[in-house]
Amino acid sequence: MKLPCELAEHFDNLTAMHEKQTLLAFEGDFSGCGKFDLITECFLENDPILFEKAIPWLQDLVQQEDLVNNIVRLERHRIKSELALYDTDSDSFYIQHWERELKELSIGRIREKALKSFDEFCSTLLAAKDFSHRQCGENYYLTSLLRIVYDAHRTELREQRRFSRPPQKNTLLYQFYTDEGVDLFESDAQYSKYSLYSITDDVELLIGLPSRIFDRQRHVQLFISTPEHLLELFKCLRQVGLIEDLSLLPSDNVLVKTDKQYFFEFGIKEIWLPLTLDNVVRQQSGAVQRTVLRTSDISTEGAVLQPSVSIFYGQDSNDKIWCSITAESMTFEEIAQVPELLEDCAVTQMIHLEYFVNGDRLCVSHIDHEYIFYTHDEFDRRDSDHSQKGNARKRLKTFKIDRSAVPFLLDDGTLFVHTLIEAYFDKPYLIRDFLLDLIAP
Repeated sequence: MKLPCELAEHFDNLTAMHEKQTLLAFEGDFSGCGKFDLITECFLENDPILFEKAIPWLQDLVQQEDLVNNIVRLERHRIKSELALYDTDSDSFYIQHWERELKELSIGRIREKALKSFDEFCSTLLAAKDFSHRQCGENYYLTSLLRIVYDAHRTELREQRRFSRPPQKNTLLYQFYTDEGVDLFESDAQYSKYSLYSITDDVELLIGLPSRIFDRQRHVQLFISTPEHLLELFKCLRQVGLIEDLSLLPSDNVLVKTDKQYFFEFGIKEIWLPLTLDNVVRQQSGAVQRTVLRTSDISTEGAVLQPSVSIFYGQDSNDKIWCSITAESMTFEEIAQVPELLEDCAVTQMIHLEYFVNGDRLCVSHIDHEYIFYTHDEFDRRDSDHSQKGNARKRLKTFKIDRSAVPFLLDDGTLFVHTLIEAYFDKPYLIRDFLLDLIAP
């Protein structure tokens, strides 16, 4: 279900204004924080577009059963996404709440909750005494339907933008450094090649919500989406000299010019920890299958001519992880049964590493994570052909580590490669035991 273009443009413009106000909080101006969501604010502020354009559109929509069912499906998808955030062992209370919401979900239930919220507004908000005749319960119910549709619209936009990188020289990031007398193409090889930002002694990782790269010299903060527990791990490994070069993917069109360091917490914060020998769980026997498509070819001089290729897959789906191994490298690509789809392509994830043997330990000298973009025809072929490349778009790296000597199994029991794969892949368990067997004493 799509919002009419006029409505989408109006609310997107309001969202952009709110996001700018939110960024001011990182400079110590919290006047734009702590408010309601955008759509609710439009209702409370008697926004003319909401009442004169959106609500009439919604009044027509709720007369059509198929469109109402579409809204319920959007809300069901949102709730399932919430459920996926929780751990079955430690978050049973919240899981039960969202499962109950899912079970009770209907258009009638949505209306009931909206009218209850409206009554709470009327009893608690001073501004409610000045509500106009159109700021009524029924219109608040229609506004709640708009919120569902608009949230889905914003989610789709975020997904599209997550994988889209404009030309580097057109970005706010590049322009900022140019104004500071720094050409990132010349000063940072990782930026010129991959749009990554190199972490040097001149910058600091601010780890929290949200995580940022802080350029101390220029008093600017760049937002990054790397998971917090990975940043903590990278930071520790750099401090002890096991990682020499680290580069991360920053947001290229959002930055904050300040040396103040604020973090925020909203609701429940999920704490992720690295995988260790103490908390890793092997799969039940037979739960994961491996098919070896090709073994390594060795020349008479002992050189590997072509890598081994294997597929790991579970019993209950067609999700796969393809594994290619040589004497010096490993490549893991996750091919989902239902891939993430963009307008022009399907998206997969890949982790590539280079390794060496130090005594009896496997060590990582290089590792990176990237998204690969296949045309739909290429993706269909990739399902059975390991040599098929994704050419729909340029690959997008999210981090890159070079000149490192990180053991697969750290001295404290942390499983380094496992932890990275668990953080990015949707079905990491497919190769969990395989990697454990590589380092088993």
